[in-house]
Amino acid sequence: MKNFAQRTAAMALVIGTVGVLAACSQTPAASDSSEPISIGVVGPQTGPLAEIGENQVAGAEVAIEQINAAGGILGRQVKLSNADEQTTPETSTAAVRNLANGGVNLIVGMLSSAGCLALAPQLASMDVALVGTGCTNDGLTGQNGEAAPYPNFFRTSNNDSALIGPLAQTIAEKFPEATDYSAFGYDYITGTTQWALFQDEIQDDGVDLDVQSETFVPIGEQNFGLQVQQLVNGATDPEKSALYLGTFSSGTGSFLQQAASYDLSSKLAVIVNPGGYYPIARTLNGLAPNVWNSYDYNYAAFDNDENTQFVEDFKAKTGNMPVDWSYDAYVGVLAMKAAIEKAGTTDTAAVLEALAGLTFNTPGGELTMDATTHQANPPVVITNTVGDTSAEEGVKVLETVVVPRDED
Repeated sequence: MKNFAQRTAAMALVIGTVGVLAACSQTPAASDSSEPISIGVVGPQTGPLAEIGENQVAGAEVAIEQINAAGGILGRQVKLSNADEQTTPETSTAAVRNLANGGVNLIVGMLSSAGCLALAPQLASMDVALVGTGCTNDGLTGQNGEAAPYPNFFRTSNNDSALIGPLAQTIAEKFPEATDYSAFGYDYITGTTQWALFQDEIQDDGVDLDVQSETFVPIGEQNFGLQVQQLVNGATDPEKSALYLGTFSSGTGSFLQQAASYDLSSKLAVIVNPGGYYPIARTLNGLAPNVWNSYDYNYAAFDNDENTQFVEDFKAKTGNMPVDWSYDAYVGVLAMKAAIEKAGTTDTAAVLEALAGLTFNTPGGELTMDATTHQANPPVVITNTVGDTSAEEGVKVLETVVVPRDED
């Protein structure tokens, strides 16, 4: 598959920030103690995106519980400290800073690319190593083999280019006659960037794209009645009409609930939604429309013992199946564990050195953190789902395609 990252300009806006850990002279001593190792996880735990943060924390907790049951890291137990990113770069930066000021120098998670872009330049001065698991902006890691822009930031999840390219190619192959796209989404860096990428990619894949409308609303907006009506009225040909849905979390749920009476699946050739869609589909009581989605995970994507154990442990803990956000945080903790073991210490500088070029195992296969770009190589998971009251959590997985990651 072609290298989708090459055509993407780096962009930035970020969340979070990392606080200064104890002085260097204290860190090695702490790593030799019998005190638990602290790993932080940051995500939005209040407000309209709280479900995302809750899944991130739960995924990280499952990883910690598995690690401790197997003897810990360097013979020490591990404890998780979590902080609320909320919804702005300022609040996410404050969350990371508070963890760092409390002695937590190894952190995973984050969601908002705007927050990560604001935070990443500050990480070195705070003596924090951050493994990003939710921020997708291309500019957070090195592009096309170039050096990482932020020495203390690494990413185990996919970036925008990696997610959108395979999705566009899949849609172009399966729905070549769907040309009349309407776009509706949130007005923020990831939403507009991914839509721009999708347009470029699907045209490169041979679709004669004809954009009918583009509507982007502020994050947090939930009343979409007028926009739904306009989109339905504009979908005049079920063979050609398509919807690119660039909302996420509760916004996607609100949109689909308000559109339920119109039976979108009968009016559109395809509905496309990048990012975390499954968690919303399962809240729609078996009535979710047919949607094609791309992200990092679906519980049915990986047929191996590691994924089976993760799914079982997560469901036992939460009562639900794991989703992209929980899986990504889980993988972030696995990366941090492997880096600490490779370094033989929790010292920030040593862990950063260990993260560069790190190879470690995940339910999605063996990942390698590129030593130059600081970007790992997870596969992209393309999933087609539809509501079904008889299926697991009311969502039937119709098809799953696992796409190996191209080199950036």
